[in-house]
This record gives sequence, structure tokens and C-alpha cells, in this order.
Amino acid sequence: MKQFPPVVCSEFVYEPGSSQQTITAGDKKILVLVDEEKENGNLGKMIKAFRGNYIHDIEVISLTSIDIKGGCLGCCQCGLDNICQYQGKDGYIDFYNEKVKTADIIVFAGEIRDRYLSSRWKQYFDRSFFNTHTPTLKDKQIAFILSGPLAQLPNLQEILSAYAQFQQANLAGIVTDEGEDSLHMDELLGDLAGRLVDLAGQGYVQPIDFLGVGGMKIFRDEVWGVLRCVFQSDHRYYKQHGYYDFPQKDFKTRRMNFFMMLMTRIPAFKKKFLKMIEKEMVKPLKNVVENK
Repeated sequence: MKQFPPVVCSEFVYEPGSSQQTITAGDKKILVLVDEEKENGNLGKMIKAFRGNYIHDIEVISLTSIDIKGGCLGCCQCGLDNICQYQGKDGYIDFYNEKVKTADIIVFAGEIRDRYLSSRWKQYFDRSFFNTHTPTLKDKQIAFILSGPLAQLPNLQEILSAYAQFQQANLAGIVTDEGEDSLHMDELLGDLAGRLVDLAGQGYVQPIDFLGVGGMKIFRDEVWGVLRCVFQSDHRYYKQHGYYDFPQKDFKTRRMNFFMMLMTRIPAFKKKFLKMIEKEMVKPLKNVVENK
């Protein structure tokens, strides 16, 4: 028995109606990030219809215009002080800090490829790991505008929900082109545009569920424990924001972390330590790859 049935894609062509242009965002900064391959596809039309609901123009940035030299290397160099190996080598970090972090409302727009989004979106999300396991979109409003069969992909739905909860942001809504009714899609996009501004004005963030609570507790426990010396930037953030809300008397781990964090302040040891991390990351897989 197949666990996952084949994904069936629709041939529906969205034809947007006239935009109302009745919504003003006030002092709220809206950013739309989009990765679209078909210029006249449904996604492009959806973005045009969405932005047409605002009296003023909103910023729309294509992922292809961002200077991204490569994907995350998995080296964990950022774990000590949030400094990535790509620092100064491409424009992604500056873009994320200057555009994404400063926006009040962020809309992620993309086309579903197989059972996820595009490879460009995968690269975007992976490279944001220079922030390690700390939320960078806290209290922001986020939404997704997607072209593709999201209703057939419960795993992707969970990923999108978990992303919002991990970031401590509010998922204001998701609009897809699955309804196959252009007029109804116009209404959904208009409703989303207004709801994002209303919720941003209220500062509303919905309570997190199991995904948010369970995920953060896993990170909290690991960073307090054996991963603290690797993800010291996480440890500082968690300690500052009161994440360590549980009794813990593991003195052996505490002594080890104190010693390792002290040693990584020595430049020569820090350099050697970072190289060791790269080897340790692939060590569990090395035997499988070499003896396949």
C-alpha cells in the first residue's frame, strides 16, 4: 500500500478581476517574497491581485534578485556568534537583516514543486540558519500565497505552520489556487490583504500548539545540554529570554560546557574547534557512504 498517493495538479488558469485599492497599511511595512518561474502563471497573477488591494504600492522582491552564492554548508560556524561562512561573500545576510527583519508583514509566495516549494525557496530557508535556533520574525504577521496542490500535502501544511510557530510569528493565512474559481480567489486575496494589516495593528499572535511548544522544548533541552558549546549564540538568547524554566542538576554537563565555552574564547582553539565540528557532523554518515 502506498503511504502517499500521487499528487494531482490542476490545469486551472486564474483570471483576476479588477482590484479595489481600499486598504492602507499605515506605518506597517509589507514585504512580499516570491519565486516565480512563469511570468504569466497563476502565482504572478495572484501577487498582482494581492498588491492591488492596497492604496499604496508594497515591496515585492523576487528570490532570483537576491545575491545568494550557495546553500547552507552545515558547518555550524554560526553557532558560536551567528557569523556565517558566507559573511561578506554574498548579499543574503544583509538582505535578511535589512529587508526581512525590518518588515512588519511578510508574505511568502511560491509554486509547489512535487511535495515542497522550489529549490530556490529551500536555499532561502536553509541560509537563514545563520540565526541558528532563535526566532527572527517574532510578533510579525506572515502569510503564504501558493500555486499548487497544498491540500494534498499535509506534510507541507505542517511545515508551514511549524515555521510560523518556531519564529513566534502569527500565521495570518494561506491562499492557494486550488479553488478553481477566479472570483472567489479575488475575495480570498483581498481578505488576506486586509486581515494582515488589521492583525498587525492589533499586534496579535495566536497561541502556539504542540508543534511550537514541543519543538522549542527540544531545542531548549539540547542547547542547555550537550549542544551548548556548539550553539553558544542560542544559549545566550535562551538564557536572556527565560527559556530555561526547568530544574536541572546535571553538573557533569554543566562543567563540560563551562570548560568548552571558555576554551573557544582562545582564537587558535576556536579555529580547530570549528574544523572539528564539520567532521563530526558527517561522522555518523561516513560509514554508510563508504561501505554502501
